[in-house]
Amino acid sequence: MEKVIVVCEAGITTSLLVKKLNELAQEKGQGIDIQSKSLEEGLDYVKEHNIDVVLLGPQIHHSAENYEASTNAKVAKISVKDYNSMNVYSIFEQIREA
Repeated sequence: MEKVIVVCEAGITTSLLVKKLNELAQEKGQGIDIQSKSLEEGLDYVKEHNIDVVLLGPQIHHSAENYEASTNAKVAKISVKDYNSMNVYSIFEQIREA
């Protein structure tokens, strides 16, 4: 099963987004475990767990280098447009392309 985390400053904003992404993954029959993490929690999490993809919310794009240095996972930035509109289809494609 592919493991994905979606990270934002506090981990709260992404909870609805992650819920919608998990629903879409299930609808498409994809074996993906998607979780929401805060900025600090996410860094610790990738060091302790095998993660395939890290998606960063727009407010923490500046942390991409820290994540890239802490994990072998693909690190991608969610665009402001997709994040604000909760465009789960576009964000899901980022996961698939990773």
